[in-house]
Amino acid sequence: MIHLFRILLPLAALLVAGCSKMVPDMKDDERSDDSPDQQKGYYADQEDLLAVATLHIREGIRYLQLDSRSVGYIVNQDDVADIPDKTRVFVQYKTVQLDRPDFCTESILVDWATFLDVGSISILSFEESYSDQSFRSSAPVDIILDWITSLEDGFLTLHYMIPASGGNKHTFTLYRSWEGTGCHFYLVHEAQGDTEGSMTDGIVCFPVESLLPDTGGETVTLSLTYLNLKNTPTTLTVDYRTPK
Repeated sequence: MIHLFRILLPLAALLVAGCSKMVPDMKDDERSDDSPDQQKGYYADQEDLLAVATLHIREGIRYLQLDSRSVGYIVNQDDVADIPDKTRVFVQYKTVQLDRPDFCTESILVDWATFLDVGSISILSFEESYSDQSFRSSAPVDIILDWITSLEDGFLTLHYMIPASGGNKHTFTLYRSWEGTGCHFYLVHEAQGDTEGSMTDGIVCFPVESLLPDTGGETVTLSLTYLNLKNTPTTLTVDYRTPK
């Protein structure tokens, strides 16, 4: 579980497409001339950045899909050699002035990258809905609508807040069903009885590319329902469409 500062925004649009880059508030971010980065010959253009991104491998080259428009060529390839293709990561990096492949928009030096927890996915039949027992027994969870929560690059990424003592492993399952012309998801939180303790947050992602509809240029509504911290069903929605 990755612990972050909680950032609450109004319940506007769910899952804003394209994770923005976040500049961390760091006191000791000055780098001396003999820092490890300088010794390796890397010249940093700017301060370290944080992002939720997807690591891809193309022709043996590892790169990060940072958002819908930014593709970062990783100059320190050996440092991320153990990360598989199409892996969602929480990463700290900086841009550098080095050559890059044509399909990348920038070159980046990765300081560190952490694998995100991957939730499980189940498909509901037309007759099933969130009223089934699995959803009704869900432990409460709060979805934080910030720069981390997003629907991009085939992943639904959720920044969440839960009460927990840390004694048991918490898991998340995403259920999908079709209702009318839209696609509906239900988030089930399994707390294994660990529903008391201090508030803590984390990130979970779901590979949903194969679950999203081909709308043929039409706009449909995607929605996500979960039990909030007051045990009340909460639904968030976003408009979605694919090219004709």
